[in-house]
Amino acid sequence: DVAIKKSKELNFVNVYNDHLAQHSSTTCRREVVHHLIRRYSSEKYKNKRTRSFLYFGKSGFLVGRDSETMKIGRDSETMKLLRVLHLGGLRFHFASNGNLIHLRYLGIHGYYFSYYLAFISKLRFLQTLDASSDASGHIISETVDLRKLTSLRHVIGKFFGELLIGDAANLQTLRSISSDSWNKLKHELLINLRDLEIYEYSTSEERRVPVSWASLTKLRNLRVLKLRAKCGVYLWLESEEAVRSMDVISPSLESVTLVGITFEEDPMPFFQKMPRLEGLILENCHYSGGKMSVSEQGFGRLRKLCFFMERLDELQIEEEAMP
Repeated sequence: DVAIKKSKELNFVNVYNDHLAQHSSTTCRREVVHHLIRRYSSEKYKNKRTRSFLYFGKSGFLVGRDSETMKIGRDSETMKLLRVLHLGGLRFHFASNGNLIHLRYLGIHGYYFSYYLAFISKLRFLQTLDASSDASGHIISETVDLRKLTSLRHVIGKFFGELLIGDAANLQTLRSISSDSWNKLKHELLINLRDLEIYEYSTSEERRVPVSWASLTKLRNLRVLKLRAKCGVYLWLESEEAVRSMDVISPSLESVTLVGITFEEDPMPFFQKMPRLEGLILENCHYSGGKMSVSEQGFGRLRKLCFFMERLDELQIEEEAMP
């Protein structure tokens, strides 16, 4: 409360809520709107100095294309200095969006993602696209073309449809992408990718696509990896012979989480070749071999090991393993 009070005194933030209807200042740069978006629109808000606009409220609180909504849309386009726009579950109407050249962060619910596809495609300098604010984890099944957004650093959301990414040299976070879309990317261009999640939602045998570790070895800076499958997707740990013969695999990886993955062989010898691995989680994974083994001096930096396995009879850990 003290922080909010002081922020208002300094014109740092202007907060709209259910208890106080105040008129916005024309000098306030950061605004948070909570629930009363219709009251907000009725104030005929015009502030060309706004840097941040954040909406928090009930998901699905729809603003239709009435005269007030159109007013918000037109006024928002005059905010040429806007850098942060978090719409959450709100539907804004933008008649034109080429003016938002300073926008760096866009947050929207996955449920309304298709509504903003045309708007997003014009945000050439956008750095963070966050479609994860939907608590229900809505699947985005449409084709999403981000090839013109060459400044993207963080892409977050459940992109089950085809995800098209162009020059991805700046991309650091990609959560999550379907295995099919992942296999179509040029992995050697993802030179700065640090956080990757591949999520396979399909339950159809014909549509499920295996993930080969060979594609992951090209990610020299990858630190966090999560593979999730609704039904058992085969993870090709054997990959090419060149990968199997490596003394060190994925030298930058620190955390690996596998959910619902099916192994054809014991994965422990493979994971032991990751010198910086500190966390390994296998959840609801399938392995018919019955026994896994950790050899001597294996997992030299491992701090967290979690197993929630089906049909695993024995985990053998040799002496001096996991020092």
